[in-house]
Amino acid sequence: MRSVKVLGLDLDGTLVKLKLDFRNIRSELGIPEGDTLAYISSLPSKEATRLKELLVSREKAAAEDAEISPGGADLIEHCRSRGIKVVVITRNSNEASARTLEVLGIEVDMIVSREMADPKPSPEALNFVLGQYNIKPHEMVFVGDYLYDMQAGRAAGVKTVLISPSDSRGEWGSSADHIASDLYEVLDLIREGRKIGG
Repeated sequence: MRSVKVLGLDLDGTLVKLKLDFRNIRSELGIPEGDTLAYISSLPSKEATRLKELLVSREKAAAEDAEISPGGADLIEHCRSRGIKVVVITRNSNEASARTLEVLGIEVDMIVSREMADPKPSPEALNFVLGQYNIKPHEMVFVGDYLYDMQAGRAAGVKTVLISPSDSRGEWGSSADHIASDLYEVLDLIREGRKIGG
């Protein structure tokens, strides 16, 4: 972790906690189980636009009650003090993501939302960040709480950290370079310059 120049963070479930009940949202919008964004993108343009607007409205409403995850503020402060760029890479909308950070008073160097790049598990957003900062994959680490985060990181060649409670690490743990209980542990990894993965 000594060579890290950019810290990528997933938003919902990683940097912040949003009260978004996707099962309820899918039911309300008539979206079947599976990847919500992929389903919406497969629809005719007019219907896709309608559902996207409804989804953004739910995300914006959730932004008002967002909570920062334990260790999030300390992690960002440490990265800033060391000149490490902090980038949020999210499947959420840009508008809702920016509002979430504004509500919580969190400042990051960049937000890469679903409007800017194909959403995870595509590596496009991470590759965009690598290009923007002209860095090599080993100079970035990506932290997330879901399989798509790990898949995107692996496809982009960056080291990945899965945020997962100790009682539920089996499902996606094999896709991550490191598993951490919370963002305080990620802070320790960066502070101590520990090597992760192979």
